[in-house]
Amino acid sequence: MSEEQRTRFGRFCEESDEGQLAGSFLMDPSARRRAMAAKSARNRLGWAIQLGTVRYLGTFLDNPEQVPAVVVHYVAEQLGLQAGDLAGYGAMEHRWDHQEQIRTAYGYTKFEFDQWFRGVIEIRAKGATG
Repeated sequence: MSEEQRTRFGRFCEESDEGQLAGSFLMDPSARRRAMAAKSARNRLGWAIQLGTVRYLGTFLDNPEQVPAVVVHYVAEQLGLQAGDLAGYGAMEHRWDHQEQIRTAYGYTKFEFDQWFRGVIEIRAKGATG
């Protein structure tokens, strides 16, 4: 990754347009069903935002409330919820359970530090020999 890519990874760097929102945050019937299975409006909206975030950024945010307001409104409208329903979700322990549910349901893999470290060592070893 370039320095710019590293700086931008895992962050919303610009206002999302309609195409970007639809590409990552549009909830199909299956996603909507899974989100609506959560026990409260806050958890429903948080679950759906986390799914869209991992699609858009390739990673989950530590605090899912740090998505742009346009994203929250876009997802909330699809679920028949209010954007304000997300308040407090980033401090809830459920967010970690929701990440695991999303990984399981959609086949995402958790990238651990030791995987990253092995990759760096392999790249350095190839550079030394190649």
